[in-house]
Amino acid sequence: MKKLLLAALFLSLLLAACSSDSGSGETADTAEEENSETAENENDTDTSDTSEEDKEVYSIGDTAVITSDLYEFDYEVTVNDFYFAEEANGKPMEDIMSTSDDNFKLAVADVTFKNISDEAYMPHDMYSANLSAIDEDGGEISYNEFFPEADEELAPGEEITGPLVYVESVDYADTFLLKFEMMSDEETHFELPNPNQ
Repeated sequence: MKKLLLAALFLSLLLAACSSDSGSGETADTAEEENSETAENENDTDTSDTSEEDKEVYSIGDTAVITSDLYEFDYEVTVNDFYFAEEANGKPMEDIMSTSDDNFKLAVADVTFKNISDEAYMPHDMYSANLSAIDEDGGEISYNEFFPEADEELAPGEEITGPLVYVESVDYADTFLLKFEMMSDEETHFELPNPNQ
């Protein structure tokens, strides 16, 4: 009888131990799943935060390294100055736009382009640049008439400096954005204060 009681007690202890191990195993599995889900959620959050981050905004004097969206080569841009003028490179505004509105001027961004790629290219044909007030459409672009050096081949390592010229109203914005590679993943902004304010 004692042997039977001892065997029953041993069996019940064994069953209790198995039941306990099984429970802790489930708890461990559940904990692992929860940790895995938490890590996945954190990764999702990190990804969305990164994709929503604003791109770096450059100022006058800064140099940005930009990749051409269409041609996939790198170039450097430095905005040296930004001002309003009646003429640029000896060409008056009347040559490109006839208006009697004194609020319109030539908006001139003096820029330096450097070819940091391995191939020569003609800058004017290879990049896009747009000037606008913050949250506004871009102004009329006409820099090719004023920046003839951008129509010449630029060898690797070489740089050129000249004006990007736009027609803008001088009184409707405190700040302008010069945007390179607009509407692409490589879009790059230079924030330029209104010289008249």
